[in-house]
Amino acid sequence: MSDSRSSWKQPYLDALRETDKKKLAKQVYAAEEAILTRLHEMSDSAEHHEERREIQAASADLLAIQINKLGWPAALL
Repeated sequence: MSDSRSSWKQPYLDALRETDKKKLAKQVYAAEEAILTRLHEMSDSAEHHEERREIQAASADLLAIQINKLGWPAALL
């Protein structure tokens, strides 16, 4: 069984490594879904400070991919 603390990391890394633009959007969506699932699991817990920082950085990376590689408008920020 995988560690729930890292359940979002593999989809995130897959999105970072994807070079096929046609597959990239699906990888980004999968990573975002995994991140949202993990955030839900953590709920309002006062713990997980480091993981929350990691997720925040990963989310920023995914947004940069969406804007810079997938051409999503920056106006949506």
